[in-house]
Amino acid sequence: MRYFPGGIAFSKEGAPDYMSFQPVTTNGINRAIGVVGLAVGLAIVFGGGYWIHRIHLDEFLFKRAVAEGQVIENRQERWYSRDSSGSSSSYISYRAIVRFADGWGQMVTHADMIAFSPPSFGVGQRVTVFYDPREPQHAMIDRGPKNFLVPGVCLVFAGLVILGSLQRLWRAKRDSSLRSE
Repeated sequence: MRYFPGGIAFSKEGAPDYMSFQPVTTNGINRAIGVVGLAVGLAIVFGGGYWIHRIHLDEFLFKRAVAEGQVIENRQERWYSRDSSGSSSSYISYRAIVRFADGWGQMVTHADMIAFSPPSFGVGQRVTVFYDPREPQHAMIDRGPKNFLVPGVCLVFAGLVILGSLQRLWRAKRDSSLRSE
């Protein structure tokens, strides 16, 4: 293989081999992808942490007041979407409306922030509600382990991106040190 400027390799027969790069080029690609991937992974971790804090999920899960509530309604919501051809369709989801008594005995009605189809709770069903004792309207229905599903998936994804990026950066460093010997 003979290498020419731009990193294109030519085989002994003289045909260009566009899939082969000079080791220096491969090292640069690994470094660039590693740095970009590391930045993306860290952005997902810190952005996710900010989002969790912004919607007060951390307070609901760790510094919560707990009440027993009852689903009083599954409010129907219609969602519309349009595809690339211009045709539209609608979807129906149901948002649970829960009534519970806060720590002072005041009745609070809360609309769940997520709508499901089919409804996730039946009317009359008893549910555990986490709420902010200073602002009882700010509440969340306990879904058990599902409370951690979205943050957990994001954390695993970000961890894999960071791990892959660190692997590429380590490989680039190793390859450059082997060439310098």
